[in-house]
Amino acid sequence: MIPSVTELPRLAIIGAGLSGLTLAGELDGFAEVTVFDKSPRVGGRIATRTGECFQFDYGAQFFTARSVAFQNYLKPLIATGRVAEWHPRVITLGDDRKSYRRDWFEPHYVAVPGMNTLCQLAAEGKNLMVDTAIASLEKTIAGWLLRDRNDTCHGPFDWVVCSMPAPQSAALLPSAFTGYEQVTNTAMLGCYSLLLGFAEPLQSLWQAAVVKHSPIGWLAFESSRPGRTGGCGLMVHSTNTWAEQHLDSDSRQVQRALWHELERLMAKTLPKPKYSRLHRWRYANTVPIPEATDKATPEVSPEAECLMDEQLQLGVCGDWLLGGRAESAYLSGLALATGLKQRF
Repeated sequence: MIPSVTELPRLAIIGAGLSGLTLAGELDGFAEVTVFDKSPRVGGRIATRTGECFQFDYGAQFFTARSVAFQNYLKPLIATGRVAEWHPRVITLGDDRKSYRRDWFEPHYVAVPGMNTLCQLAAEGKNLMVDTAIASLEKTIAGWLLRDRNDTCHGPFDWVVCSMPAPQSAALLPSAFTGYEQVTNTAMLGCYSLLLGFAEPLQSLWQAAVVKHSPIGWLAFESSRPGRTGGCGLMVHSTNTWAEQHLDSDSRQVQRALWHELERLMAKTLPKPKYSRLHRWRYANTVPIPEATDKATPEVSPEAECLMDEQLQLGVCGDWLLGGRAESAYLSGLALATGLKQRF
């Protein structure tokens, strides 16, 4: 039963990626929700950027749908053309630059006209506060107060949910939070995205490539995605391991290293790009969670879809809880919404 308007609890979600936006949408009519994000736009790592005459999906490259819940979520988006299946010519590049075809055995989807469309649609009608970086939480008699980096106070809220990468969530959560050890023990790895736009199309027998034994882990021509417009854009992703080794390196050095490796992989000298931009993702992927050492801490399953502390009225959701995919973000937000509805 949906509570009356006067009974609606006030809930703050910190993080406007797919997980937080899914939670906000599922709680429509069950809570008065405000979504905060430090960035000027929603989406998190489901990101699209335009520059010159080029468009780049420089975060998540695609998503799959293995659960019935996510398949059902995508059905109306596919029907209206906002999500489409991507059929690129995919290869694997190895050490010796020899390539072999790589078949996908399940549908791979992209949002149209850009990957961030998925989150833009989810954000429609939501109470959003972007460009607002929350720096601290304070529990008061009236509820939770959120203070941003400009020292502006927001609230009070009955519930607060962190929908951010684990290290960023850990920085805000109190140590008394159930599942705090899981959050703090979750390490995340970085990634570099190199966005390259060329005046003329590059000749290539492939449209996307998984790269082995290289600082580069993924390559994709943006024009191969459904519904894309603009010039010849090439998306270059580093591996997480290489990015971790160079997180504090000078960005120009990182860009040069990736450029030289790209030329080596393609076995030719490439023309000077018309557009070039490097983006560092500090938290892009999750590493395995180590075993807990504090036996007094309540155990939380590593496979938990979300975390919730009913006493403190705090929650956590995010793709990192389920493996780091876009579908994981959706399922985590959905799971927390289900749990919260039972308590409202």
